[in-house]
Amino acid sequence: MKKLLCILSAGLALQGMASASQAQGMLEKRHLAIATTGSVISYYPIEIALAKGYFKDEGLDVERSMYSGGPQTLQALLGGSADMVVSAYSNTLTMAAKGQRLQAFVLMIKYPAFVLAISRAGQEKYTSLKSLAGMKIGVTSPGSSTNMILNTIAQRNGVDPKSYSVIGVGAMSGAVAAVKQNRVDALVGIDPTISMLEEDKQIKIVADMRTGPGTQAAIGSATYPEGSVISTTDFIKKNPNTVQAVVNAMLRAEKFLETATAAQIADALPKSYQVGERDMFLKAIEHTRTVYSTDGRYDLEGAKAVLGVLANSEPSVAAAQSRIDLQSTYTNKFVDAAVVKKP
Repeated sequence: MKKLLCILSAGLALQGMASASQAQGMLEKRHLAIATTGSVISYYPIEIALAKGYFKDEGLDVERSMYSGGPQTLQALLGGSADMVVSAYSNTLTMAAKGQRLQAFVLMIKYPAFVLAISRAGQEKYTSLKSLAGMKIGVTSPGSSTNMILNTIAQRNGVDPKSYSVIGVGAMSGAVAAVKQNRVDALVGIDPTISMLEEDKQIKIVADMRTGPGTQAAIGSATYPEGSVISTTDFIKKNPNTVQAVVNAMLRAEKFLETATAAQIADALPKSYQVGERDMFLKAIEHTRTVYSTDGRYDLEGAKAVLGVLANSEPSVAAAQSRIDLQSTYTNKFVDAAVVKKP
């Protein structure tokens, strides 16, 4: 009798699992290759989803590959060694200008998360944003998102981007050294670097794009989709249930970031990601948590803002601007259909 009950229970359990799978849609692809860049603090939603096992809970086996920058992740995606990438939404637009069809399907970061700050070396000559002319300005690398945002801020304030020098200093230790050694007059940076430099009284923040009002003041838009999970439109079309599972996991990570304390966020991440002293790292998390999307959604206003920034700096995008169908570069359908477990 006990044996029969065990068999019946097992059968019912399997039936229940099958019913749940059918209701949610069977995964077309369980083993998933995702290409990402380094451990930038504003991309922590993907780190949380990985660290806390949210992908596994959705039935996914994620193989994560790390690359030095967005262009390398795109090469992996288009070359077929990655199924998805975690990168800036703007990459869907630069690729659209080249005839490549990519689509972002869950938003992680709703503001640029960048800060324009004046170093101690530049503060004597700074009176307003018009003072950027003639300065040496540090960015992560020439041509990067930080460089393009800088150009947009400058142009909005009547400053010709050709009037200042752009110096690649990286996002972390290189940026700190450049400021402290007086090699730059200003810096477009990101946390935790900004929080560390501000704590040491090394910088004066003049444009803060970690909030909606700050982003509006800096570039003229209250929204600016940045960090995203992206794939080719072909992959998304062929693997909708797999994409849905990824979105479910990512939205769960966003809910965790929305409700957790800074200490809980820090503890959920690998120790190698905790840059500097713990107290400073916690401050950096608090300063940056406003940038995280809480619903994963895109909006047309934000997409237009990103296109405008790109067109200011990328001739290929400017030339193709009128031909780019913005609404095809993102989708909210998976976010709308998401079933999000408690973090």
